[in-house]
Amino acid sequence: MRTMTKWVVLLGLSALSLWAVGQQPTVTNELYPWIADNGVVTWQELYDPRRTDLFQPSAAFPVNPLPVASVGVRAIVPANPAPRIVTIPNAARPQVSADGQWLVYYQADTTTTPPTAQVYVLDLTNPNATPKLISYKGWSDTDKDGVRDGNPTPSMTAILPAISGSGRIVAFLSQDPALNDPQGNGNGPAAPTPPPGRWLIYIHDRDADGNGTLDEAKVGGTTTRFLPDPADQTGNTPLFVTLTEVRLSLDQTGRSLAFSTWTGTQWRLWFVPDVQNPSPTLIATSLSPLSIPCVAGSRLAFTASGPFQFTGANQPSPPGIYVVDTNTNQTVAIQTNGVNGAPALSRDGTLLAFHSTMTGFRVNGGQWQPLPDKRNAVDDVFVFNLTTGQPAWSTLVLRQGDPIQFPPYAPCVNPALSSSSANLIAFQQIVNGQSRVRVVQLPSNVVR
Repeated sequence: MRTMTKWVVLLGLSALSLWAVGQQPTVTNELYPWIADNGVVTWQELYDPRRTDLFQPSAAFPVNPLPVASVGVRAIVPANPAPRIVTIPNAARPQVSADGQWLVYYQADTTTTPPTAQVYVLDLTNPNATPKLISYKGWSDTDKDGVRDGNPTPSMTAILPAISGSGRIVAFLSQDPALNDPQGNGNGPAAPTPPPGRWLIYIHDRDADGNGTLDEAKVGGTTTRFLPDPADQTGNTPLFVTLTEVRLSLDQTGRSLAFSTWTGTQWRLWFVPDVQNPSPTLIATSLSPLSIPCVAGSRLAFTASGPFQFTGANQPSPPGIYVVDTNTNQTVAIQTNGVNGAPALSRDGTLLAFHSTMTGFRVNGGQWQPLPDKRNAVDDVFVFNLTTGQPAWSTLVLRQGDPIQFPPYAPCVNPALSSSSANLIAFQQIVNGQSRVRVVQLPSNVVR
């Protein structure tokens, strides 16, 4: 997840990674963790400190968003007698389904001219599984037997995927209009071509016929459709977006989707209640950055770094961390006296996590509550119970319990939560410029 208004430059060296074979690259940083309820954790690795430019938050996404040789994906799968380690080179932005079975990521293909990238899913329950291509097009059923003829064609480029908690829905970005296949018959129609610098958001249903089997190579077995612009009531015009460190967020079932975009003049926060009958709703706008959101059912969480306007509101709202229930319109607002990162919801929407330099906070405009043990200007991860509106846990507990492993000056950022029943949290700890992913079992505070 993206830090809103500041970033620790991630430089430094580390121990060798557990690469499969051959030359072992130096893992300089572990970024963007994602965690499943069964303890599977995945993150993006950086092997070259000179390429930190790829991960700076800004309104201008890097010119070339393809993964490079200095980037990879790692997943740790709990197993007996020892965890199984999955490493994928030239790949980026992994997420994992709630049960830990399906890993989604995008990977560069440098064999093409120009280089492209594709979205894949990998079955982590099968050590011998091969990646399944998600961003495909150009297939047919010429013999009319209801099964695809051969293998489909990869897209021009597909990046920045998200996967639903169930693993059924995958969303991603692409500039390839030929990916549109809403009927799952290979006949399109192709989407309108995006303007220069704009991208389409695609929704891929791995079980479009609802028979419970994923990725069937048959007519109607899977569908891929673009997200429409709500300004066109016909649904024939895509909602073209500009890359701004976009990270799509799908909920547990895959029905709802949230994302933020930069138009060149303002930030916009979007919510889609049902991606299988998509109608994007504009939630808020701002002249200051709106974070990558997180969605759990009807609950939508985001961080505003400056004043912003809810759609339909008469007055702007102040900066802070917000959780909006799109069904009831109830809002939880947390203001702090620090700099705040993008939030994460537990998969059931009952817990909220974010990192902040705050030494005090207030909820829904109430009294300010100090954090006497909090070190000023150092990021800590906080978990709030959305039922009580109060902190349920923070990395301050780890600092107090083991100041050697969790020194007071080392930022803890970018949290990810499992379901509240699993009580797992993952986050980045940055010590001496080196980022490592830590996983903590709550409430025992066992660290791995």
